[in-house]
Amino acid sequence: MKRIALFLFVLFSIWGSAQQLPPPPAAPNLLQKQLIDEFIEVSHYKKSIINYAKNYLELKMFDYSVDPPKELLSKEQARSIINNFNFDHVKSSLYSSFSFIPEDKLKELVKFHRAIGGQLSKDDSAFLITPTLDLNIKNQLDYAIENIKK
Repeated sequence: MKRIALFLFVLFSIWGSAQQLPPPPAAPNLLQKQLIDEFIEVSHYKKSIINYAKNYLELKMFDYSVDPPKELLSKEQARSIINNFNFDHVKSSLYSSFSFIPEDKLKELVKFHRAIGGQLSKDDSAFLITPTLDLNIKNQLDYAIENIKK
């Protein structure tokens, strides 16, 4: 019985070590990084993300599943979360997400945003976002909400 258990242990150990490690996170090359930084600047991307975060927090301020709606977050708490919002965390996700965009397309994005004065909409509410970036922003805000309630 011990031999069978030892044999199975060795067999599963070999099988388990044969699996590959996940690939490293996507990272832009130097030119892509410069173009992404330029895109962030000309498209007012930081302002757009902050506006997006404000809108998300407005949705999270009340629990609408009860009648009357219960306040979960005060305006002061929401303002504090926005003031402490770390754009650098979003920026690293942005680099990763946009690293899949070829350099010539990034140049076109920068050129396009320069041509329109950097704004797709009046209040910077329309902007380019990926599902991964969206999830990272919401996770950062949800984490801040949980910490501010403590």
